[in-house]
Amino acid sequence: MKLKLTALLLFGFYLTGFSYVEMTRVDAKIFIANPETDFSKIQVRNEALKAKMVEFLFMNDMIDHIGTLAYDPEALFVNYYKQFASLYQLIDLNNDKVPELVFNGYPTEEREKERLQIFTTIKGKPVSIYNEMGHLLAYKIHPNTREILLYHHQYPCCENASHNLNRLRLIDHKMTLVKRYFLGRDRGMLGKFFPEKSTFTGKFYFTESKTTLYWSPEEITESAWPGRSKKNIITTYADSTAYSVLAEKGKWRFVIMHGAPVIEENRVINPANFSNTWIYGWIRD
Repeated sequence: MKLKLTALLLFGFYLTGFSYVEMTRVDAKIFIANPETDFSKIQVRNEALKAKMVEFLFMNDMIDHIGTLAYDPEALFVNYYKQFASLYQLIDLNNDKVPELVFNGYPTEEREKERLQIFTTIKGKPVSIYNEMGHLLAYKIHPNTREILLYHHQYPCCENASHNLNRLRLIDHKMTLVKRYFLGRDRGMLGKFFPEKSTFTGKFYFTESKTTLYWSPEEITESAWPGRSKKNIITTYADSTAYSVLAEKGKWRFVIMHGAPVIEENRVINPANFSNTWIYGWIRD
């Protein structure tokens, strides 16, 4: 494991000057109804328990951040924890009075992609249940069960423009996901991707014919995404596909599509991968 990790690190260092991330922060209120973003309100304040759980992970080689045993067999927990303690928090996700340990931040000195890691407790020991790159964007508290639902934003790297917005819910020691998706870049694509604000009414509508979903409220026919697509079209949807309207701009509506896109040739996304993923975008009346 150590040799493989070293090789990967060297490869990563080689690529550092050639890779970059795009649009790492978005406004949660555009995509989520009444999101909460102050995680201090749901933190379980138990520094001793947090340190004990992190130490267990460290000593059992269950984390591969800089400063851990995965990097250096002589690494000391006290040094690692001093550097990374603030990136850990205890949150009782399933309201069972036993908090989960959540890490979110940069795991190495290269400040490119952040990582979200979640550990639950099974038979008294921390167990990894989620480990993906990205940013912990927001949360909501379930009104009936008081469970905490997390929203994880996975932003794109390099020439990509894909954003995944996953809603995470802990059930039976496993993370279940509701997947959402949108396109966006800080540079290299034409169009304004998002409205200034969204309104969540809870109403559902249905397409009345085959409908095109765009990434901006206009029809761009040339150089929309150089090297990828002349047009600003994400995909198309069949008649009777459910959607919700979140904002309007003239004849355009910012929506989230609740059905599967039509499977056809597409240079922006692979529609076959979106059978269970909702996509945000713009449609025209």
